[in-house]
Amino acid sequence: MSAADVSTRAAAAPHKARAWLRPGALAFLGLAEFAILDSLYDVRIVGGGEDIAWLAANYLAKLAAYAGFYSFVAFALMMWPRRARWGGAWSAAQTERHRWRIWVGANIALFAVLAWATPQLGATSAPWAAFYPWLGAVALMLASLLPAAAPVSFWRGFLTAEGKTLAIAALIGVMVVIATTLAQNSWVALAGVTLHAAYGLLNLIGADPFVDPGAFILGAGDFRVRVDSYCSGYEGVGLVLAALAVYVFLFRARLRFPNAYLLFPIGAAAILTLNVVRISALIWLGDNVSADFALKGFHSQAGWIAFIMVTAVLMAVAHGSPFFRADAAKPAKLRDPAVILALALLAPFALLMAARIIGAMAGDGAHWIPVIATLLPAAALIHYRKALRSMFGPLTLEPALIGFIVGAFWIVTEPASYDVGHGWWLMAQSPTAAGLWIALRFLGFALIVPLAEELAFRGYLHRALVNRHFDQAAPAAFSWAAFIVTSLLFGAMHGRWLAGALAGAAFALTLYRSKSLTGPVVAHAVANGTIAIYAVALQEWALL
Repeated sequence: MSAADVSTRAAAAPHKARAWLRPGALAFLGLAEFAILDSLYDVRIVGGGEDIAWLAANYLAKLAAYAGFYSFVAFALMMWPRRARWGGAWSAAQTERHRWRIWVGANIALFAVLAWATPQLGATSAPWAAFYPWLGAVALMLASLLPAAAPVSFWRGFLTAEGKTLAIAALIGVMVVIATTLAQNSWVALAGVTLHAAYGLLNLIGADPFVDPGAFILGAGDFRVRVDSYCSGYEGVGLVLAALAVYVFLFRARLRFPNAYLLFPIGAAAILTLNVVRISALIWLGDNVSADFALKGFHSQAGWIAFIMVTAVLMAVAHGSPFFRADAAKPAKLRDPAVILALALLAPFALLMAARIIGAMAGDGAHWIPVIATLLPAAALIHYRKALRSMFGPLTLEPALIGFIVGAFWIVTEPASYDVGHGWWLMAQSPTAAGLWIALRFLGFALIVPLAEELAFRGYLHRALVNRHFDQAAPAAFSWAAFIVTSLLFGAMHGRWLAGALAGAAFALTLYRSKSLTGPVVAHAVANGTIAIYAVALQEWALL
């Protein structure tokens, strides 16, 4: 790219931002208006009483609103590959003849009338005469934002070209609402199936189980559990279907349709089967090993292990099987440089997640197992050291300063300190054992964890969000999607959304400044090192 091209793009960037400012503001206006009207309208105060028809009408209206939201999300995802085409058409439609201010004024006026009229619906019992005009006025208020965003001629052409996509999105929205409603009200039946299937499996292995179908109680010996909604398996089905939906969408060009749609029922059946195995294993462990280990360690972590197994195996099968793979796409070979780089960036993080699951399964009383398990990613880091060497650049002082600030901020914003048992346990150990534990904990927390997390978040995921072929994106390439998504996911993974997201944003900043992974790794290592030193010095073990 020439210097002239760079200058042209830099000059066009503010204009592009201004061009999207109005539709963004209109979308925010519509959401705010809808939220305010929703807060003013309450079915309990409109005088409906026990009128079943009135309550049903309001419930259906609520479901219709949810369906509209889900349809919008589905439509946005389906339109994303054509965003450049319609973005250009939208920009071309913005002319001086487009009197968008008139439409905005009409929208605000209609909203003002609705804001006044909505509380008045409670004047009579079951006000059918006013209810349907009110719904129509709300729909008209939201629809008036469309001609404010673009001329009617644009929307006419858009509807003609994308009518089929709109219909499919509407169908998806309705199906999601139906599926959600069924999931909320049918967990009892699903839990019953899980209960009896687990009972049958325990009988098969000779565990001599006990079952009370009426109370959903399953056990063996003196160990009993209640198979409630969280054990029914519907959450696992939802997670697997969501993960597969993202996968199918991102890799749609490499998959064969409609064959790829079979991944969804296969995934649902697989996770339900593994859930039965999980419940059966929970009963066996509680009866034969330890109730504390079964409930506090195995129970929660086994679900995540099953989810990872199902999604990883199905994605690998889809990529390698001619039945799911498109004819034009060939499975990447393990010696492909892009595959090797992806493994180098993701394998340490995968082992880190496995280490955390192992540590959690060991329970609160285990102190050495979580610390030693945290060292697992070192094996991948050593194995892929040659592939990772090119990802790092010169070392500067700036990332270390940013990391120290992040570490100090994390310490200050720690919500509450609690005793995790390390302090009392360390006091009972010999100086050599206590020193070795602290050294290993410090090594894992301040060096291995930052390396594994930064390779995955800033090394792989950030570049993958910039370019689907991540190896073709520069290590420090910027996009708003990559910056925001990686920061938010980083915050979600660390449990403290705001502090974690800000830390992720700070580490991304060091990536852009250093032009390599040296910046975020050093910043993350210094942040964790600062936290570790503070935690050990003041015995604030909750920070570790």
